[in-house]
Amino acid sequence: MLEEKRIIDRKNQLVLYLQKIRRPVVLEEILLELESSKSADSSLVAVKQEMERIEAAVCVPLFAEDRLIGFLELGEKTNQEMYTEEDLDFLNTISNQLAVAIERARLHQEMLQAERQLMQVDKLSSLGTVAAGMAHEIKNPLASIKGMSEMITKAFEKGDKETIEDFKKVVPKELDRISNLVQNLLTYSKPAKLNKIPTDLNKIVESTLKLFEVQLMKGSIKVNRNLGGLPVKDFDPELMKQVFTNLILNAMQAMFSGGELSIRSAVESDRIAIEISDTGQGISEERLKNIFDPFFTTKEKGAGLGLAITYKIIQGHGGNITVQSKVGEGTAFKVLL
Repeated sequence: MLEEKRIIDRKNQLVLYLQKIRRPVVLEEILLELESSKSADSSLVAVKQEMERIEAAVCVPLFAEDRLIGFLELGEKTNQEMYTEEDLDFLNTISNQLAVAIERARLHQEMLQAERQLMQVDKLSSLGTVAAGMAHEIKNPLASIKGMSEMITKAFEKGDKETIEDFKKVVPKELDRISNLVQNLLTYSKPAKLNKIPTDLNKIVESTLKLFEVQLMKGSIKVNRNLGGLPVKDFDPELMKQVFTNLILNAMQAMFSGGELSIRSAVESDRIAIEISDTGQGISEERLKNIFDPFFTTKEKGAGLGLAITYKIIQGHGGNITVQSKVGEGTAFKVLL
């Protein structure tokens, strides 16, 4: 049966006495001192009474630097013999080691608590960013829907076919915009479920480029391919296609007056490296540090979730992504897997 935990006040006479003498207190020695003393010391009497109350024959202080952090209490020996100087020296050694261990455990606990508090602050900060981003992105389509809704009743009454047709076009489009935003946010917030199969990433890059052939041509964007031989490894092809779609689309949108899109793949130090660069407007150093944050965007249009999702997918594959950019010269994203 576990003994009930005892809490001793720091103002307790035994605690104060241990702080004062900074060595083991032996009950027998206290009794002898009281017997030989002509006038009983009240504080010493209180120490004796406390040791008898907790049934301790010896109390050994535990010091961390100059702070008393606790003490060991030992009862009578089973053979009823007194504690020797050797016993007390051994207990002193043990108490020093125990004090260090307790202090380290306390500091570790405080560090964990601080980390938990920082994580909570970070979560709240991230939640605030997401909430602000959601509010900003949903505000515009809702305003359009509200405005059209206020006009539609009068339009039906007046037989205004043009307004009715506008309503049919605008409202579904804006609702789809909100739906896509929510879906992207769910994709970002949930851990990606990977369906890994043997995949040639060069083929994924090529198939992704095919999707943008017409847009690249219309935008006067030249594509430079430098795809080296890559080993077939296990990846989720659909998620990797989403990664390259986001990166190529970002590059295209950065080159609204035409330019060059370069894609390079190679093996670097046993890792697959794929670099996608553009000759677009570039990103300032100040903005670059937030490029993978949700709802952060350098574009006039867009929710700012594409790169956040891209980053999460690559992390899910055990890889990492870096970015280099210079205003007026372009941007390069490098994926290592």
